[in-house]
Amino acid sequence: MGIEQIVVRVAPNGAIHAETIGLKGPKCLETIALLEELLEAQTVWSSFTSEYDEVPIGTQQAIGVDDELRQH
Repeated sequence: MGIEQIVVRVAPNGAIHAETIGLKGPKCLETIALLEELLEAQTVWSSFTSEYDEVPIGTQQAIGVDDELRQH
């Protein structure tokens, strides 16, 4: 498992910029929600990185098998 980081920058005008690094899938959204709560802030703009679509290591995905394919 890679290192998970949250980089938080506070601008001189008080604006907060947060970026998650190494957080896969919806875990990054959960982390941003926690930051909003802790900082009493609200997300104004966000975007997904390529890490959002990656599957965390150790996560298993269920694979459906069509009944037609089961027949020989």
